[in-house]
Amino acid sequence: MLLRPLVLFLAAVTALPDEGQWLPTQVRSMDWEALKKRGMALTKDEFWHPDNGGVLSATVQINGCTASFVSQDGLLVTNHHCGFGAVSELSTPEKNLLQDGFAAADRAAELPAPGMVASVLKRIEDVTAVVHEAQAKAKDDLERWSLTQSTINRLCAEGEQKEANTKCSVASFLEGKEYHLYYRTQIRDVRLVYAPPRAIGEFGGEVDNWEWPRHTGDFCFFRAYVGKDGAVRDHAPDNVPFQPKHFLKVATAGVQPGDLAIIMGYPGRTQRYKTSRGVALQQGFVYPKRHEVLTAAIAVLEAAGKTDPRLGLAVADNIKSLANVQKNAAGMMFGLQRNATAAKKQLEEEQFTAWLAAAPRDEGWKNVLAEMLAIDEVEATTIERDTLVSLLGMLADGMPLLMTLADGCSAVAANPDGKIPARLMRALADKELTAHWDTIERPLLRILLAEFAAVGKAQRIAGTEFLGDGALDPAAAERVFGSAMLDAKARTELFGKGQAKQSEDPLVVLARALAAERLAVTQRQRQRAGKMLDVGRRWIAAQEAFRGQSFYPDANSTLRVSIAEVGGYVPREAVTYAPQTTVGGLVAKETGREPFANPKALLEAAKTRQASRWFDARLGDVPVCFLTNGDTTGGNSGSPVVNGKGELIGLNFDRVFENVAGDFGWNKDRSRNVVCDVRYVLWVVESVFPSAALLAELGVRG
Repeated sequence: MLLRPLVLFLAAVTALPDEGQWLPTQVRSMDWEALKKRGMALTKDEFWHPDNGGVLSATVQINGCTASFVSQDGLLVTNHHCGFGAVSELSTPEKNLLQDGFAAADRAAELPAPGMVASVLKRIEDVTAVVHEAQAKAKDDLERWSLTQSTINRLCAEGEQKEANTKCSVASFLEGKEYHLYYRTQIRDVRLVYAPPRAIGEFGGEVDNWEWPRHTGDFCFFRAYVGKDGAVRDHAPDNVPFQPKHFLKVATAGVQPGDLAIIMGYPGRTQRYKTSRGVALQQGFVYPKRHEVLTAAIAVLEAAGKTDPRLGLAVADNIKSLANVQKNAAGMMFGLQRNATAAKKQLEEEQFTAWLAAAPRDEGWKNVLAEMLAIDEVEATTIERDTLVSLLGMLADGMPLLMTLADGCSAVAANPDGKIPARLMRALADKELTAHWDTIERPLLRILLAEFAAVGKAQRIAGTEFLGDGALDPAAAERVFGSAMLDAKARTELFGKGQAKQSEDPLVVLARALAAERLAVTQRQRQRAGKMLDVGRRWIAAQEAFRGQSFYPDANSTLRVSIAEVGGYVPREAVTYAPQTTVGGLVAKETGREPFANPKALLEAAKTRQASRWFDARLGDVPVCFLTNGDTTGGNSGSPVVNGKGELIGLNFDRVFENVAGDFGWNKDRSRNVVCDVRYVLWVVESVFPSAALLAELGVRG
C-alpha cells in the first residue's frame, strides 16, 4: 500500500505557520494558493509526488546530517562539520587537509571518505495496520515493545529481500499512531570533492557556535559512487558517479528579508509533547549534569591534543562533537528557564484537565495525563543512573580500555560458560587500548569515578559503592588506576580462563557494574517504550482533540519540510539582530588567532570583493550567512534551503542560542536557524580557495 496522509492530518493544513517539521504528504495538503502568495513557484507535484518524487527528493541523509544532490553526477553538498570526521581521518600532520583544505583537480583525485554513507530515499509505505495487529497480541508493556520490534525487523527484511540495493527502516510517528516503512539506497562509496580550509569551515569555532551574528563557511562537497550497473558497492576504482533522479540548481539571485525559505532535511529528535514533569527532569538534572561533565571532559581532550600533533588530529572530531553537545546543554538550560517551558506545560495540563471534565469522553483519556505523569515519575527514580550511563556512551571513544572491559563483562554475563567471542579476545589483547591511558583515559575516568561516587544512595549503581559515599575516595581511585588490566597479557589471561566474573580487580569490578547497568538501562527503556505505545498514543489523540489543530509528529530522523522566511529577531531588550551577515563583518572579527584567523587568501580576496559577481548591491557586500524562522533541530545540519523555485539558496548549519530549547517548543520571536548563503560558498570556491571544475559542475560559469 502506498503511503497515505496521516489520519491525524486529514484536514488540510490551511494556515501556513512557520512552526512545524512537516512530512512530505502534509506539505501536499497545505493551502498551496496561500503558499504561492509567499513566493512558491512550484506546483505540488514539482515539489514532491509520492510516486515521482520532486525537488524534495534531492535531499539525502548522510551520517546523522543532511545533504543534497547538486548535479546529475552525484555531487553532494553538506556542512563542513558533517564532513569534519572524514576530512580529519584523511589528514596527517604532513598533509593536513583539515587545516589546509582540499579541492580535487578531477574525478580521479577525489578521495574515499572514511565512514561516510549517503542514504537516498526511494519510497515510503504505510505499514501501520501490520504493526498494530502485532501489538494487539501483547499481554504486557515489554511484550508490546518486543512484538513491535520483531514485526519491524520482519518488514525490513522482507523489503530488502524483494528489492535490490535497498536498505529498509520503519519509523514510528506520534507514539506509535502510525508506522512507515522507508526504502533507501544506501551508498557506501562516498568521496571527498572539496573542503575549504578549517579556518573558513569552522570560523568562529565554539565561541560563535549557536550564536548570531555568524560568519562561518560551513560547507563541503562529496560525490556518491556506485557500480557501472548502478548497484551499490564498496569503494572500487571502476565505480561511477551515482545518477540521482533529482538534483538542485544553485540560485544566484540571492535572498532578502521576507523571502520564502524552505528547509528540507532529516531532523533528529524533538520533544514537543512531553509533560511538565518530563521537561522539569531534563531541565533540573539532565542538562546541568551533561554540561558539567562534558566541560571537564573537553578540557582533558584539549590538553591531550596539545601534547602531540597526531593526537591533536585524532581527538579533533571528538572535541568538536562533545563541545557541540556541551553548548547545546547550556542553551537548553537557558532557554527552558527563559521560556518557562515547564510552567507553560503545567498550565496547559490544567486547561486540558478542565476541558476533559467539562465534556467527559470515553476514548480512554480520563486518566491519560495521570498515566503520563506516572511514567515520568518512574523515570525520575533512575534519572541519575540513566544520565551517567548516557555520558559514559558519549565519552566512550576516550576510554577504550574501560569500554572493552565492560563489553567483555557483558559477554561473560550472557554466556553460561563465561567465555567471550574471539573478536572481543582480540580487542582485549590489543596493546593500543592503553596507548593514551595517561593523557586521556585516566583523567576522563577520574571525572566519571567522582560522578559515580556522588550519586545518591537511592540511585547508586550497584558495584560502585567502593568508590566512596558522596565523594570519591582518593585511595579507591588509585586502586582503579593501578589495575592489572593495564597489561594486555593480564587481560587475556583473566578472560581466557573465564575468571572475569569472580575477579576483584577494581577496574574489572567497575566494568562489571557498568555492564550490568547498561543492560538495566536498556530494559528500562524498552519497558517505558512499550508502555508509551499504549499511554502515549492515547495522550497524543487527546491532545489533538483538546488543541483543535493539526499536529506534526516529533522529529525522528525522517524526511521533513519546514516552511520559513528570511528574518532577524530581538534576542533581548534593546537589541535587534539583522538577518544577514557579510564579508565585511567577517573581516571585522579577524584577530589573527584561532578561532578568528582567516586564511591569507580570504583576506586578500576580500580587498577586491566589490568587483565580485557575488557582491550584493543591496547589502553593499558579499553575503556570508542569513537567518530564517525555520523549525529545525539536530540532523538538519547540511539541510538544503531552497527558494520558491526549488533552487538552493543556502545550507542550514545551526540555530541561535535563544532557540536551542526549541526542541521542546517553537517560538515565533526567537526560533531562528542559521544558514550559510550559497553566494558565500560560490565566492570562496571562485575567489578564495578556487576550483573551476566545481563551479562548472554547479552550473556557474565565468
